[in-house]
Amino acid sequence: MAQYDEIVKHLMDRFADEFAQLAFNTTDVEVVAKLDTEQQTVKVHRNDMTFEVRRDDEKAILHIEVQTDDSRDKPMPFRVLAYASVLILKYEMPVYSLVLYLGANAGQTDLGGYSYGDDTFGLQHKYQVVRLADLEGEPFLDATSIGLLPFTPLMKPPEGTDTETWLRRCVKATEAAPVDSQTRGTLLFALSTLGSLVHDPHFFQKLISEEMMQESPFYEIIIQRGIEQGSREMSIKNILSVLAKRFPQQDMQQVAEALEAIPSLDRLTQLIDIAVDTPSVETFLMGLNS
Repeated sequence: MAQYDEIVKHLMDRFADEFAQLAFNTTDVEVVAKLDTEQQTVKVHRNDMTFEVRRDDEKAILHIEVQTDDSRDKPMPFRVLAYASVLILKYEMPVYSLVLYLGANAGQTDLGGYSYGDDTFGLQHKYQVVRLADLEGEPFLDATSIGLLPFTPLMKPPEGTDTETWLRRCVKATEAAPVDSQTRGTLLFALSTLGSLVHDPHFFQKLISEEMMQESPFYEIIIQRGIEQGSREMSIKNILSVLAKRFPQQDMQQVAEALEAIPSLDRLTQLIDIAVDTPSVETFLMGLNS
């Protein structure tokens, strides 16, 4: 999910009203403010976006969690309940949650809630589940759904429409969106990135020129981060390779986990030389904290 986080959050921030309308299935909802997206709710996971909204004269919090796949370490109902609980405690107003599944097979077992007990004693918590693969894509191609255009390749095409024809329509609608060139470049780049989750990336390379996507200031940021991430992964791989060759009897799992927690590429580059000279894996691990 990491490679999609930035682009999805950018779209939700830029076109918040459209995502709120998707969540509540009505146009009678208004985003009042974007709230703190970096608040820690439970260990490791952070809620993707939270907004203060006005719905039917009610002030509330909308929390949107985006998933490419099913939640692996904790069941999604537990995660959403944890997010909602912290938000209720912090803002003291109703919290409505949407889990938006991008992957074609993701979310099929998510029933949108968690409950136990009965009407007298227990708990019942419900949230909205939207699987893009279940949505009819045609209605989202009109000009009022600009922020959702990049997600249309993940939706169902009209009956009888083949994949390439559908993707061409998605791209054409995005190119025709009534926005400035920078925003159009961002929408096209997002469409290509998200669409590649379920379709051959070569489709988008044929349909969208590099020059069009480069209009987006967001494009360079994502490309650069992708390069940096690739460099990090290569540095970690090289360190593990050196240590495994020098200490073949040692389990490298702990080392791998420790290296993944280091964000600095410069630090990882230094550690390659240290791995060459370290007298033991234990010494190498101790040095990570120094």
